[in-house]
Amino acid sequence: MKRTTLAHCVIAALAGHAAAADTGPLSFDVNITLSPKAATELQKSKEGITVSARYYGDPTSAAARHANEVGQIDLGGEELRLPAQGGAARLTGRGAETYRLDWIQGPPKVNVNAFSSRLSHADNILSCDFIDGDVAQVVMAQPVELHCALITERRDPVLQPRSDVNPSLDTDLPRAVIQAAADLGTSKRQQVPTA
Repeated sequence: MKRTTLAHCVIAALAGHAAAADTGPLSFDVNITLSPKAATELQKSKEGITVSARYYGDPTSAAARHANEVGQIDLGGEELRLPAQGGAARLTGRGAETYRLDWIQGPPKVNVNAFSSRLSHADNILSCDFIDGDVAQVVMAQPVELHCALITERRDPVLQPRSDVNPSLDTDLPRAVIQAAADLGTSKRQQVPTA
């Protein structure tokens, strides 16, 4: 008998909302905005912006041996490079190892960071807002704005999406998502060895 985890249910429910070919259950949009000083410096130095996403989850007790050095199951990730002016970016989740969903308890999570691409500077010069939380909440809040400033501007990065701006993010998954997950019954992904 195949076990369907909460992670599978969340993925399946979110997949039902994916309509375009470049969307999937782990995909979402971010919008990179820049302070005036950061915009000027990036343009002047012909620097780019890299957006990095890492998908992860908390291990089941049976999969604890697969956890990384910080005690999480690494589901994989992806990186995108944007031009100096920033703008919209679509993270697709295509780099995620979905067979590892059996190894996590609870919903999959994502950590997203933006930084200078080091095309003309040896070190990162940006301090950007970041994402770290349940993929489902990020999908509900998209597009998520990540604002960047120069490190020298001493602006503290902010965890996004912010629940004080969108109070619905403090609640559990919407009933429709939970019901779709319950109706799923079995996972449609291919059989692979479990933990």
